[in-house]
Amino acid sequence: MARSERDEIEETALPAVLVRRSDLPVPLAHPARSFFGGLPKLPPQFEWPTGQVRANETLETVGLTFVAQIDLAEMPGSGWSPLPDRGTLYFFCSSVFVGEGRPPCRVLYSPTDGSAYPDRAPPPNLMPLAGAHGDAQVKWLDPALDFHSKVEFKYPLSFRLFRDFYFHSDTVGGELMIKELCKALGPGQPPEDDLLQFRGSAGYAKDEDWPFNWLLITYVVRSVLSHVQRDLRGGYHDKPHTDDVTAELKRLRAGAIGWLERCRALTPMDGVDPDTKAAFRFWWFDVVRAHEKLDGQVRTYTSELPADLGNAINHTIRCMATQHADACDDAPLSHVANLARQNHWKTPTVEDGRRRRFSTALHQMLGYGSGPQDATEVHLEDMLLLQIQGDPAFFNWHSDVGGVLHFWIDRDALDRRDFSQVVATYECD
Repeated sequence: MARSERDEIEETALPAVLVRRSDLPVPLAHPARSFFGGLPKLPPQFEWPTGQVRANETLETVGLTFVAQIDLAEMPGSGWSPLPDRGTLYFFCSSVFVGEGRPPCRVLYSPTDGSAYPDRAPPPNLMPLAGAHGDAQVKWLDPALDFHSKVEFKYPLSFRLFRDFYFHSDTVGGELMIKELCKALGPGQPPEDDLLQFRGSAGYAKDEDWPFNWLLITYVVRSVLSHVQRDLRGGYHDKPHTDDVTAELKRLRAGAIGWLERCRALTPMDGVDPDTKAAFRFWWFDVVRAHEKLDGQVRTYTSELPADLGNAINHTIRCMATQHADACDDAPLSHVANLARQNHWKTPTVEDGRRRRFSTALHQMLGYGSGPQDATEVHLEDMLLLQIQGDPAFFNWHSDVGGVLHFWIDRDALDRRDFSQVVATYECD
């Protein structure tokens, strides 16, 4: 009897492990042994890995971004996994992906468990996320002041076994893939975008919950100031600004600097009294109206301002979550729930399965992996150590679900437990 297409794809099935992060980040002191971001619990004999990263058209040797720590004893797969039964893997990579199909990376392995050592303090030369002046760098975070401009938030991980199939774009393969994912993750929830990042200024006018602390005000003011200062440094389409445009930009800059001075005198996590909240909202909407009038005369688009506000709210809630377990109680419940919801498994469609592209970030170890280009095919004979899909948990450098970061190892090297030659690939659609 001739084999069906389903039979042929079924025969390609490989056991693999889904890597699921927590909805919200946790304090650095959280006892997780497997986690994204935070600080690695490196053995003392290991140096923090460095690499040559492009900055301002030159190569600079910097401390690489710490991506993940995985305690292999916490993974399912005893008896079939080619990975060591015990020990800890530490993943480091450049977080500059623009023009880098193979970003510099290092993977370290220790036979000890993930809680054997204290957190390793970052080195002085640790690269900013997305690199110095990188396209995906968050301009309103200051590497000299903001810890999370260089260190990602810490998210504990859990692991779920599933079967992975080899196909690129196939309806039958997609059906099998969806069946396996739903078996591991459940049927899913209705898709829903980030309600903050994709709303306009009119949506924020109806939302009375912000600003809710001085840290948020600081971030929002810095975001405005970064746009205004960039616009003041140059004209528009190589034409100098008119006197009226320059005067308006200077007015906006003066207002932002005034709010920053107020922020410096207050504790970041303190709440905002009603009068100050009203004054700040009036100022922000004045900035929006000013940019509407400046449309076509400066580089900043009006839509960037509410997008920055949404990012700043999410970032502030993440910062609050790193303080202690109940810190987010001081943030609006709807804003916290919106951020937590971004990690929930969304109900997949037939098209999602066929294209192996899901609205929820799918991280995995082993199996074939997926990506929008050809990395999985090029590395078919290698072992997939870790796949990290673009995820809103990560800030701008890797928040786009269309981007996929892979770590690959030669099978013979894995047998020898030699992780020195691991290579990373980055693809985006």
